[in-house]
Amino acid sequence: MDFMHRLPKIMGNADPLRYSQMLPGIQTNAEYDAGLHIQGCDNSHNLISIEGVPVYNASHLLGLFSTFNPSHFSRMSITKSVTAAEGYGRIGGMLNMESDKKIPQKTNGEFAVGLMSSQGTIRIPFGSNAALFTSLRFSYLNLLYSSFLKIDEKQLLYSFGDINISYLHKIGNKHILHFDFYSGVDNASLVSIENNKNKNKNNVPSMGVMESFNTETSWGNAVGAIHWDYKDKRLVLKQSFYFTGYKNNLKLIGYYNVALPSKIYDIGYTSKAYMGNLEAGISIINHNVTPQIPEYSNLSIKTNNRDYRQHTLESSVYSKYSGNILNDISYDVALKADLYNNLEGYTYTALNPYAMIAYDYYPVGRIEFLYSNQHQYLLNCGFTSLGMPVEFWISADSNNRPQYAHNFQLGYKREIFNGKFDVNIEAYYKLLYNQIEYNGSPLDILNKDYSLENVVISGNGYNYGVSIMLNKLTGNLLGWLSYSYGRAMRRFDIYGNRWFPANHERIHEINLVATYKITKRLDVGATFIYASGTPFTSVKYFYIINSNILTEFGEHNANRLGDYIRLDISANYDIMKKNNSAFGVNISVYNVLCRNNEIYYGLKKSNGGFNFDATALLTNILPSISLYYKF
Repeated sequence: MDFMHRLPKIMGNADPLRYSQMLPGIQTNAEYDAGLHIQGCDNSHNLISIEGVPVYNASHLLGLFSTFNPSHFSRMSITKSVTAAEGYGRIGGMLNMESDKKIPQKTNGEFAVGLMSSQGTIRIPFGSNAALFTSLRFSYLNLLYSSFLKIDEKQLLYSFGDINISYLHKIGNKHILHFDFYSGVDNASLVSIENNKNKNKNNVPSMGVMESFNTETSWGNAVGAIHWDYKDKRLVLKQSFYFTGYKNNLKLIGYYNVALPSKIYDIGYTSKAYMGNLEAGISIINHNVTPQIPEYSNLSIKTNNRDYRQHTLESSVYSKYSGNILNDISYDVALKADLYNNLEGYTYTALNPYAMIAYDYYPVGRIEFLYSNQHQYLLNCGFTSLGMPVEFWISADSNNRPQYAHNFQLGYKREIFNGKFDVNIEAYYKLLYNQIEYNGSPLDILNKDYSLENVVISGNGYNYGVSIMLNKLTGNLLGWLSYSYGRAMRRFDIYGNRWFPANHERIHEINLVATYKITKRLDVGATFIYASGTPFTSVKYFYIINSNILTEFGEHNANRLGDYIRLDISANYDIMKKNNSAFGVNISVYNVLCRNNEIYYGLKKSNGGFNFDATALLTNILPSISLYYKF
C-alpha cells in the first residue's frame, strides 16, 4: 500500500480496486461497475476479502470511490487465478486487504476533506503490545455534482459511508490476537426529473411499465472477525472465526410498488498451519442465503409463499507441499477436498488439484506454468446484467449445480535495465462449467407465477487471452504500461446453443499509469484507459400494446458498445511538510477528454417519438479538490 499511495490520487484516493482493474488480464470497467473481471471471469467468481474474510458485492457505484478505505490497510495482495489449493470456493482470482500488524510508537493518522467525500484514519498505541486502528469515510456527492449525475431524464442521487476498526494485541513473542470490524452502507436512487416537475395526476404509466418507475436501493456489508496467530521456530498456525453479511433492497416505485430484497450471511472458521515446506488447513462455512424474491404493494399479486431461504454448509481440507528440483526449478503441488451440503438433502463432493512448476534463472528470467481445478458453490446473478451491487446470491443445489473450472496459465517475468524495469508476459486458458445468467426482465417480477427456476439459466464457457506489461517501481517516475487481449465466451441452450461473448468482455485493452515526483513537495500523475466496447443485445423492433412498449431482440450479445476511453489527471502539493507530518492539497480531473462513454443501449423518448440508442452516465469532466493532513 506504500507504493499504492504514490500512484495518482483521482478524486483524492489511490483506489486499490481501481488500480487492480488497470493491471493486464483484469477487465477495465465503466462507471457503473466497480467489480473485478479477472482473466475473463465474472466478478462473482473472485474472492474479495479483508484478512481472508469474504466481503460480498464489495463495490461503490460510479467507480469514483475506493471500495475499501486505502489508509486503513498496509498491504493488498491479488492473484489472477487460484494459486494454491487453500483458495476458498471460487473459480476466479483473489484480492485480500490486510491491516497493519505493527504497533505504532506514537499516535498518528491521516485525514482528507474533499468536494465529494471525506475520510480519516487514526492509529493509537496502548503500550508496546497493543494498538487500535480506526477509519471512517462518508460521501456527499450530490451536494455539488448533481448536474453531472444524470441518466437520460433521470437524476442519480448517491451517498455512502463506511467504518473500519482493527485492534491488535501481542501476547509474548509467539501469540498475536487481531480483531477486525468493517461496516459499509450505500444509498442510491434514480428519480425522473420530468415526473418531478410535472407529475401524472393519476400516476399511471404512459409509455410502458418501466417508464413509470423511480428506483431506490440500499446495500451494505458487515464483517466481524477474531484472528489468532501463533509462531515459533518450526510452526506457524493461523486461525480465524468470523461473521460476514451482505444485504440489499431494490425498490421500484410508481403506480406499482415492488421491493426486491436479498441477503447473505456466513459464519465461518478457518485454520492454516505452516511447517517447513508443508502447509495444511481446514475451512468450515455456514451459508445463509435469501435470494431476490419480489414483495408487492398497490398491486393485486400475492407474494409467493415459498420459503426461498437457503442454508448450506461448505467444508474443505487441503494440503500443499513446496519443493525444488535442482537449484533453478521449483514446484508447488496441492490438493483440496470439498464437502458441500444443504438442508434439502443435496450433497456434493469434489477434489481440487493444483500444480505449479517454475524455472527461475537470473539471466533468463522466471518462467512459470500452473494448472488448477476449482469448484464454487455460491452463485450470483441479477436482472440488471450490469455488475450492479443489487445482484443477488443463490446456493448451488440440484437445479443450479456447483460451478467449476479448469485453469491453465503460462507466465514470464524478467527484470531489465539493472532492475529499474520489469517485463511480465502472461497467457491463460480457462474452461468454465455450470455458468448461470438471469434470463428474465423487469416485467417478469409483475407475474404472479414468478420463480427463480424460470429465470435462472445454466450453460458453459471458456476464457483465453494474453497480456504484456512494462513496469517501473523505482525512481521519480513510477507506473506501468500494459496491453491485454482476451475473450470470454459463453453458451446457453436458450440462446440457440451458439457461442457468444460474455457481458463484460473487452477484447483489447491498453492501460497506462504514471506518476512523477517533480520536487519533494509536488508530484503529478495520470491514468489512461483504452478498451474495446462490451457486448449488448440489440433490439430488432418494438411496438406498443395497451400503452406498454414491447420489444423483440436480435441475437444475444451480437452487438457492441463504443470503445471506452478515459484520461484522468492529478497533482499533489505538500503545503507544509516536516518529518512524518504533511499538510497539502490534491487536485484531480476525472475524464479530462469529456468522453461520453456508453453504459448501455436502451429505449429513449425523443421529439414525441421513441428510439433505441446509447446511454452515457457522465457527460462532462469531473474536477475535484481535497485537503489532506498526515501526522
